[in-house]
Amino acid sequence: MKKILLLILIGLFTFPVGASAQPKENLKAAFVRNDDLWLKIRDKEIEITDKGYIRYPKWSFDGNWVAYLKGAKEGDRMDLWLYNIKSKRQFMVKENVSNNFQWSPSENKIGFQDVKNLFILDTSQLGLFTPITKSVENFSWLPTGRGLLLSRKKNTNLNSDIILSKVILRKNEKPNINHFYTIKIAKNEILASTSEFKWSNDKKWISFLLIPTASLSADGNTLCVLSANGKTFRMTDEMLNESSWFQWAPYNSLIGYISGVGREATINKRMQVLNLPSMKTVLYTPRGFVDRDFAWQNNRTLIVSRSKENGSEDLEQRVLPSLYRISLSGNKQTPLTVLSGKDGDFRPQVVRNNLFWIRSDRKNADVMVSPTYHMKETLWIKDISLGSSYYEKWSWDEVFSLYTGR
Repeated sequence: MKKILLLILIGLFTFPVGASAQPKENLKAAFVRNDDLWLKIRDKEIEITDKGYIRYPKWSFDGNWVAYLKGAKEGDRMDLWLYNIKSKRQFMVKENVSNNFQWSPSENKIGFQDVKNLFILDTSQLGLFTPITKSVENFSWLPTGRGLLLSRKKNTNLNSDIILSKVILRKNEKPNINHFYTIKIAKNEILASTSEFKWSNDKKWISFLLIPTASLSADGNTLCVLSANGKTFRMTDEMLNESSWFQWAPYNSLIGYISGVGREATINKRMQVLNLPSMKTVLYTPRGFVDRDFAWQNNRTLIVSRSKENGSEDLEQRVLPSLYRISLSGNKQTPLTVLSGKDGDFRPQVVRNNLFWIRSDRKNADVMVSPTYHMKETLWIKDISLGSSYYEKWSWDEVFSLYTGR
């Protein structure tokens, strides 16, 4: 009995409460290095491509496929490719595809857009992609994976209404497309499209951005929430057109987002949390600071990438961010990383009780990792390509993708 108790005590001290049952070595990532596609699986890094210009790697739901865009060089037309982990083969899907391509959450099917035409490819029938419909502004898979939600303009006028439709996929039949909701646009409003759609984890709410023309979109877009039954619609706040800047909490109807108009990521960017259906919003960014990326650790905790607010015309003089943990109950805020000023910590993500983020000095970038229960950072991937930067907003999803499946 004493031996058993001793073993239990050793186990408790060896594996702290909240520690991941699966070590980070069991996770995998797709990343871009020197514009080539690489994978990291366990401790091994594997180079997949050796020519061309690769961007936007994305994992299938089961982790057996990676989709990515490939061009001859930066600025070229981008084509959609797939890589199969098991067969180690690459497949070209279609030429001239936008970066809005998405895997189904339940099957190895991928939806993608060619200009504004929407297609679906089932990986069991490579080469036979199915045209779904035309004139699509944006789309996302339904949470079940059995269909899509898409947006389109009622007509070509910029102030025409935006129509949301549900596409129900049917085996060996044409998809069934049904009207879901109409967003009324006033005569003095110029709204061109929507972002992708994101469902709350209780499936009761849908969030998305209303996007004006390209020049206006650089400074402000409208975050909206729509009930899943289509009965309640709210425009909630203004923010940049950045998909990772609005995310639902893991288990309830809380949505976190970084608000603020203006294209500069180092001015007027505030971390807020909206509670539905009460529509109550709480601000968490202290005065004099900006939040530039974030992730939910759990329903009660956020990890943010934060720096001092700085409007210097010289972007190189603007302070790079470090990571903070925010406890929503009591608004306790704790610094997680302390940097010399030469590096910044961006794009936190939490997977299996591990915190990942990208550390960059604007010239080089590495992927860091630490357990979430206590900070003990280690270098996980060295030397990935830089995502594009626009007024200090870095698009790291262009060059790095964690597999988040369980």
